[in-house]
Amino acid sequence: MFDRLKFPARGRRGGCNGAETIISLNDGTALKGKGKQSIPYLSTVKMAFPGGAGYGDPFKRDLDQVRLDLKKGYISLEYALKFYDFSIEELQMDFENGERC
Repeated sequence: MFDRLKFPARGRRGGCNGAETIISLNDGTALKGKGKQSIPYLSTVKMAFPGGAGYGDPFKRDLDQVRLDLKKGYISLEYALKFYDFSIEELQMDFENGERC
């Protein structure tokens, strides 16, 4: 049984909503979150579980914190450019040793 297939976690205090959970077969066929289902022989199941929703206005997030999230792999550069108010030059600089990410 899986939750959040249709209703993702809601953001708080200006944060963005989380993503929906995705459960499907390797051929793209969507599976239900609850109930008995059969998986065809030699098929595999793909499950994508999103994290929680955002808290606070992403445009007010500190640059060093966004860089740290990038370095740890919590977010992608594409995500950071879309949801935070920083340029690619600001985000690509590694703040600890001056190297590019």
